[in-house]
Amino acid sequence: MLSIEDEAILTEFEKDEQEHPSWRKIVDKNHVRYASRKLSLPRNDLWGQPVLCDLGEARIGNSHKGNIRPDIYNAPELLFDMPWRSSADIWNVGVMIWDI
Repeated sequence: MLSIEDEAILTEFEKDEQEHPSWRKIVDKNHVRYASRKLSLPRNDLWGQPVLCDLGEARIGNSHKGNIRPDIYNAPELLFDMPWRSSADIWNVGVMIWDI
């Protein structure tokens, strides 16, 4: 992830959400799922510093199974529902760098 230097992006995002709310699905009384909404690109190349984060998906141990990020960034072993190790994180960093 990247930090945000151009805070106008967040102001625009908030305004868009107020004027045109994202689609949502109420799963039950405790869970609501919202459709994704894209952030605009920063003006004048005001990209922030890269920030390492796990978004609550950190795992301890040698081998795991199950999804850890959106499919577009998943390592091949995750796409084929195979056990994965820390190398899946290296794949993710490579894909993120390519995306940036």
